[in-house]
Amino acid sequence: MRIVAAGLLVLGVAVLSSGCGDVGQTGIAKGGDLGQGKQLFVTKCGGCHKLEDAGTKGTTGPDLDGAFAGPRAQHFKLSTIKQVVYDQIYHAAAPMPRKLVTGADADSVAAYVASVAGANGGAPPTVTAGGSPGGGGAGAQGASFYESLGCVGCHSLNGSPGTGPTFKGLYGSKVQLSTGQTVTADDAYLLQSILDPDKQIVKGFQKGIMSATIPPGSVPEAKAKSLVAFIKSKR
Repeated sequence: MRIVAAGLLVLGVAVLSSGCGDVGQTGIAKGGDLGQGKQLFVTKCGGCHKLEDAGTKGTTGPDLDGAFAGPRAQHFKLSTIKQVVYDQIYHAAAPMPRKLVTGADADSVAAYVASVAGANGGAPPTVTAGGSPGGGGAGAQGASFYESLGCVGCHSLNGSPGTGPTFKGLYGSKVQLSTGQTVTADDAYLLQSILDPDKQIVKGFQKGIMSATIPPGSVPEAKAKSLVAFIKSKR
């Protein structure tokens, strides 16, 4: 079960509006049996995810203790983390299958992961601006914003799939949109995608996730440009 590395999860992705795609599509995570959730996690998710409390050592997916260490350190509500996990169960990106568990089982897994992930510290992802073009001062600021704005929760830096496109090699690449149009991920495209997240959705990804946490116009342009500089450095 490839729960997106979430350091900061597009947190709110929590989104208590629920989610990925159309509002109400996933629903709100409710209740959940922690014991049942742990058992389900071990049998269905542990092969891919490392989680200390569950005793699992999977490496295919993110280390969930490290992924959620940041939100815990910043005292995010458990309900927020739980909702992020729940949404990722229903809207996982390949190779993790969607809806690996559903209904009350999904509630239980989400509740369990939220209750223990990162509780023992864990090592959150290390983010650096990199030394390639586009780095430097602006790129270093962008690295900080990548974490603080929650981009780390959906956009990987190593090419691994997530709720949003990976930033590795994104700059300058050809991107096919949900409309069928192909565009170049240049400065203008990336800047617009940060300032107005739902304007141009990449094919295969869901509308409404990023904008649920980062509404159009909520990121100052100067900060958005620093993020673009950071993305440019991720060759």
